[in-house]
Amino acid sequence: MALHLITILSFISIFQFPSSSSSQTTLQLTLTPINPNPHISSPNPLMQTLNHLASSSLARANHLKNPKHNSSAATSTTPLFPQSYGAYSVSLNFGSPAQTLSFVMDTGSSLVWFPCTKRYTCYGCDFGTGNETNIAKFIPKSSTTAKILGCSNRKCGWVFGSSNPVKCDGKEICPVYMIQYGSGSTSGLLLSETLNFPEGDVNDFIVGCSVISTRQPSGIAGFGRSPASLPAQMGLKKFSYCLVSHKFDNAAVSSKLVLVRNNSDFVSNENKVAGVSYTKFRENPVSSRSAFSEYYYLNLRKLTVGGKTVKIPYGYLTPRSDGNGGTIIDSGTTFTYMDGHVHNLVAKEFERQMSKYKRAVELEKMSGLRPCFNVSSEPEKLPELMFHFKGGGKLSLPPADYFSKVGDFGVICMTLVSSENIGSGQGFGPSIIIGNYQQQNVYLEYDLENGRLGFKKQICK
Repeated sequence: MALHLITILSFISIFQFPSSSSSQTTLQLTLTPINPNPHISSPNPLMQTLNHLASSSLARANHLKNPKHNSSAATSTTPLFPQSYGAYSVSLNFGSPAQTLSFVMDTGSSLVWFPCTKRYTCYGCDFGTGNETNIAKFIPKSSTTAKILGCSNRKCGWVFGSSNPVKCDGKEICPVYMIQYGSGSTSGLLLSETLNFPEGDVNDFIVGCSVISTRQPSGIAGFGRSPASLPAQMGLKKFSYCLVSHKFDNAAVSSKLVLVRNNSDFVSNENKVAGVSYTKFRENPVSSRSAFSEYYYLNLRKLTVGGKTVKIPYGYLTPRSDGNGGTIIDSGTTFTYMDGHVHNLVAKEFERQMSKYKRAVELEKMSGLRPCFNVSSEPEKLPELMFHFKGGGKLSLPPADYFSKVGDFGVICMTLVSSENIGSGQGFGPSIIIGNYQQQNVYLEYDLENGRLGFKKQICK
């Protein structure tokens, strides 16, 4: 870390200093799925991919459950693209003149950051681009509105888990940040910059200028619940998306991410979706882990498999005062994570209802997924997996969201992962993390003004 700090501080001289007020708009962006490893050379690439996604989902869940403290006007629509390393990407424009970069959309974190400066270094990032030198970088020197954030600015404390100013100790700039994610980390300095939209710019937007990262193939756009997040800084009333299937990973297929700053625009335009069910967000638990305040906790009451209630103990469904337990929804996690006990109950119910199919135990070991079943052909009907929320909302997942074919083996595997694969610390943090694989072909509306999540099963386009 000391070397990273020296390297980051040596870049300060490349910045220039000039400034601007945010207008009310509704924005539409495009979401795209992201690829785990396009260079897999294996007799069964799909098996390798599923194994990678299961492992990355568990690493992400481990981070969300055991987060490390970070170190010192109208409607706009933009495309979301699926990427094969298990996430969805969106393009955003920063600076004057604007520079376009790709970001992972992440509802489980808050800071927005981009690879920054020509000297940006990323370790272990070749899996996302084929060549880490191809990573697009923001060049502060080319923007007339880029400013390093000062230490005395109250926004400096946002990334360190505080709304209060940090202790400057005679320093003039905001301290270097280092943020941990499930698969890697990033370090850099905070900038005040302009976030550009055709419907109106957002001035003095706080964004991370990362100069060193590990295993982060692109920047991250944090959509969490903390002040540094994109929704908070833009003052969004709500945002919504519908994730296209991961079968379109790395293809020119996308869905819309809609950002709403004015409710009247949302209800009167073509983006309105009929037949949406709602459930209130739970109040975030008060915990020493400040990251828990960033998550979207849901009031999940029960799970059913094929209409049969899975008898999950109440303590797993409700977050305790220390932040452990409960359910969150996270676009940055691929496969839905469940505490080992919960996962076993769900898996056993599927095993009971699908007992006519033989278990593919060897492929379970290879893929890291369980249960897997040998099926001679596509099953006529899989047991329905349904989430039941407080208020009566029910979300029935498309079968492709929770079972995946494994190559040419005539096998399907349940794409839910268990804490039993994590090891120590599995009892901490949320018990269930609903990942983006289980959000495919589901319209999701984060109604921030009314503190609720809307959902409806539909084909995403």
